[in-house]
Amino acid sequence: MVDARRHGPKAVEAVPPLGRTETQTLAALFDTVVPPDDAPGGWHGGGAALLREHLNGFLDWAVPVLSAAIEAVDQAARDMFGSTFADLPALERAHVLANVLQGEELSAVDHAERADRPIDTVIELALQAYYGGTREPAGWQLTGFRPVPEGVEEIEPDPVPHVRPGALEPEYDVIVVGAGAGGGMAAAELAARGRRVLLVERSRPFSNAELRGNHLQGKRQQLHDVIAGPGRGSPRVLELADGSTRVLRGDGPGTDYGLVAMALGGGTRVWQAMSWRFLPQDFAMASTYGVPDRSTLVDWPFGYDELEPYYERAEWELGVSGDSASAAATRAPRRRAFPMPALRDNGLRAPYTEAATRLGWNACPIPFAINSVPRAGRAACVGCPQCVGHACPVDAKNGTHNTAIPRAIETGNCDLLMSTQVTEVLHDQRGHARGVRAFHVADGTVSELTIRARSIVVAAGAMETPRLLLASGLGNDWVGRNHHTHAAAGAVAAEAPVSKEYVGPGHCVATLDFVHAGGAPWGGGVIFDLPTMLPVETAAMGRASAASFGVVHKRWMRESPLPLGVLSMVQEIPHELSRVSVAPTVRDRFGMPVARLRGCAHEASGEAAEFIRERCVDWVTELGGQGISSDSYPGGSRGGEHSGGTVRMGADPARSAADPQGRLHGTANVFVADASLHPTNGGFNPGLTAMACALRVAALMP
Repeated sequence: MVDARRHGPKAVEAVPPLGRTETQTLAALFDTVVPPDDAPGGWHGGGAALLREHLNGFLDWAVPVLSAAIEAVDQAARDMFGSTFADLPALERAHVLANVLQGEELSAVDHAERADRPIDTVIELALQAYYGGTREPAGWQLTGFRPVPEGVEEIEPDPVPHVRPGALEPEYDVIVVGAGAGGGMAAAELAARGRRVLLVERSRPFSNAELRGNHLQGKRQQLHDVIAGPGRGSPRVLELADGSTRVLRGDGPGTDYGLVAMALGGGTRVWQAMSWRFLPQDFAMASTYGVPDRSTLVDWPFGYDELEPYYERAEWELGVSGDSASAAATRAPRRRAFPMPALRDNGLRAPYTEAATRLGWNACPIPFAINSVPRAGRAACVGCPQCVGHACPVDAKNGTHNTAIPRAIETGNCDLLMSTQVTEVLHDQRGHARGVRAFHVADGTVSELTIRARSIVVAAGAMETPRLLLASGLGNDWVGRNHHTHAAAGAVAAEAPVSKEYVGPGHCVATLDFVHAGGAPWGGGVIFDLPTMLPVETAAMGRASAASFGVVHKRWMRESPLPLGVLSMVQEIPHELSRVSVAPTVRDRFGMPVARLRGCAHEASGEAAEFIRERCVDWVTELGGQGISSDSYPGGSRGGEHSGGTVRMGADPARSAADPQGRLHGTANVFVADASLHPTNGGFNPGLTAMACALRVAALMP
């Protein structure tokens, strides 16, 4: 055993803007949360590095909270032991910390506000620094986590070429707003057809290295200012159930904000890459199940057969791996096999499939937009454990950033303009668009642009697309309405006879037996194995399962297996009150009205989620799981990565925002090409469907 005192807080350098004495107390606090032993404690194991690097950056909000925590433990230490906190032995420091934390839990009025819970916040930050960090923290070695498998050489792809404002043409045939799943596919199709296209993306160019390995600012974790997020100056307004509102910062945690990754490729840059087709029944939900009260549920204006050729194109142009003989292929009729075989087993497919078989269910490999074999000059998946929410270390994960958009540019017909936010679609009173107004940011300098085009395609996502249209005075009353994501359910075992390893891509096996089948109400949804949890996520779970901090928590992190269980995506029945509108008084840094989000869960979605929750428990029980916990979520999210429906398609302008070809009602040349078009969102991840719809919109544009 190494002498723990060598990791102690006695000789520490000040972390500005904190003074030396404050820093010593803070170091003692971090080492009390994660005590040093044969591994470093919380301060040297990640806390000092995190605060030195980011206390004047994305953690600037924490300075007064940390000061309050320091004052609280010093006062308690003097009251209890007649000494400052940093001068106490480790056991007495732990006693002080537990005592102050208990008092905080009893007295805090609003635990959602960090200022009301400074001790809890320090514990949270210490665990995040040790097990997450923004560089390799000590907790990774402690838990056996490796961000990249041993022996794998990371690859940094060449940047995608983009133009400067001075190189823009006087006029384009089409401006595509948003270089994500839909916008990337639409731009590629239009450029291939000889249209002169400008693809506009609001994010700056990111390297792949910037979008992985940071578990505090990653897209999926959303613990702090997300790297692939809007940043400062881009607030949103959240409307609560009682009608009151709260302004959300664009550089805060992404959960309430409803964050969709803002990067070249949009969500496909860092997605988990599940690539499901919707089933035929998903296009006729109202006809199949009826329309419950207070719902905006309708059928799609066309059926599965209309979209099938575009599904095929999306799979082959993107690159999808799957088992062409499985339910993932046969439940949705297809004319062509997957481009690549299914990804290799991560060690769990066999036991999950065997358990499903004993239940009388079918299970199959999940189709992924990830190379299972080398393809298109890029490597096959290496099984890194942080695929979900992070960029790929070998560029094996497929998105529009490394498929459709480069192909569009290679035609010579497409220019890509980065770091540019479109704030208005310019049009006349007849709804004929003539261009866009936008703001370009480079090296801290903002320049306003007016760019002309014969047609506009808006593909900024199901929250930003209606925002732009409404801010521009375009569209009918259905723009922004019908917003929905997914309901969900899951079950997790405390103990199981099989164990999960840190092997990607995270998911491996699924059952479709409760998607429009098996007695599932309202379309049900797909059930699949639990993703690989990162150490920082496991540490948060440990606070509830073992102890908030200290020796017991650290031992739990060393000894506890990764959680084993299942999750699901459940069809959400859209509620009439869920919508995206624009705030009348709050504006972003460019003067554009911000999005106002309201979510309301429909009871039908809750019914479906509860049914699926019971099936989740059945599967985990059959796996041999013990101490199973489960939950269901009825939907009603204010926004998120599966958002859709806010500019839904339909033949009748009285019940839809866009026509069946994606043209915005009331306009001559404004089209939408993202998940905003989806009347319903299926019981699957909707990414592939958004791309297929975008291809169709672009192919049918006059």
